[in-house]
Amino acid sequence: MEVRYAIGLWLFGSIRDRFAIYHPERDLRGKFEEASKVKGAEGLEVIYPAEFGDEQLDEFKSLLKEYKLKVAGLLVDLFTGPKWINGSLTARDEKLRKEAIALAQRAMDVAEEVECKTVSLWLGQDGYDYVFQTDYKRAWDWLVEGVREIASRRSDVRLALEYKIKEPRARIFVGTVGKALLIAEEVGLKNVGLTIDFGHALYSFENPAESVVLAHRLGRLFHLHFNDNYRDWDHDLITGSVNFWDLLEVFYWLKKINYRGWISMDIYPYREDVVKACERSIGNLKLAEKLVEKIGIENLDECIRVGDATKTAETLWNLFL
Repeated sequence: MEVRYAIGLWLFGSIRDRFAIYHPERDLRGKFEEASKVKGAEGLEVIYPAEFGDEQLDEFKSLLKEYKLKVAGLLVDLFTGPKWINGSLTARDEKLRKEAIALAQRAMDVAEEVECKTVSLWLGQDGYDYVFQTDYKRAWDWLVEGVREIASRRSDVRLALEYKIKEPRARIFVGTVGKALLIAEEVGLKNVGLTIDFGHALYSFENPAESVVLAHRLGRLFHLHFNDNYRDWDHDLITGSVNFWDLLEVFYWLKKINYRGWISMDIYPYREDVVKACERSIGNLKLAEKLVEKIGIENLDECIRVGDATKTAETLWNLFL
C-alpha cells in the first residue's frame, strides 16, 4: 500500500449552504496559499473549469510549481450553474449533452497538461425527482454513450465515476457502487473506473470496505475521497469523527489489495478552521493505517477466517488496552 494525500482546492473558498457563507472567498493564488499550509498534503483536487479555466492554465501551472503541489485529480464541473439543473450527459437537450461531453473531454486534455492521471465525473444533476418523470432506458443509453465518448478522448488519462445516491436530485442515476461499475463495464474501456467517496458509500447504505473490494475486483478502483457522516446525509465531516470501525476496515482492505494512489479530503468544515480540519482528517487516516498495523493483518485475517463476531470484537477492542 502506498498512498499520497490531497485536499480539495474548493475548501479554501467561500464554503456556503442555504443559510450562510462561512468562509471568505479567495482568488486562485489565495486558495493555493491556504492549501499549502496543510501539513501532510502533497496534492490538490480541483474543479475544472470552476476554479481555473483555460485562460488561467498558465497561472495554475505556475502556482503548482511555486507551492510544490501536484494535481491528484480534476473534477469536471457538470453540476453548478443553471444550465445543468436538468442534467448534463442525460439532459433532454442534445446541445447540452454535447456541451457536457466536450467539457469533460477538454478536462481530459487539461489533466494531461498538468500531469494529472485522473478526471472524476460526479453527475449530481443527472437523475430525477418524481415518478413518471424520466425515460430510464433513454437516459441510461445517453449516460453510457456519453461516458464512452469522453473516455475515448485519450487512453492515458483515467475517467473515474463518483457515485452518490441523492442530492441535489432526489435520485441520482449513478447512485451506488453497483451502478457505477455497471456503467464502467458496459462502456468497456480500461480507463473508466470509480472514485469511491467514503461518505457517499455510507450514505448509500453500503459498507465502504466492500465497495472498495468490489471496485478493485474489476480493476476499476481509481481514486478515493474521505470524509464522514451519520449515514443519513452527506455531512462531509472530519474524516474518522463518526464511523471509526468502518474506517479501520477500509484501511485493512486497502492494505490487502495493495492500493497505490491518491486519497483526497472531501470535507466541508463550515464552522471549523479549514486548514486544521484538513490536517486532522489526514492525521486520522494515517492513524487508522497505524492502528490496523498494530492489531495485525494476520490477526484480522484470522478474525475473518473464523467469523466469530464476539472474538472479533475482543480483538478490536483490545486495541485500547
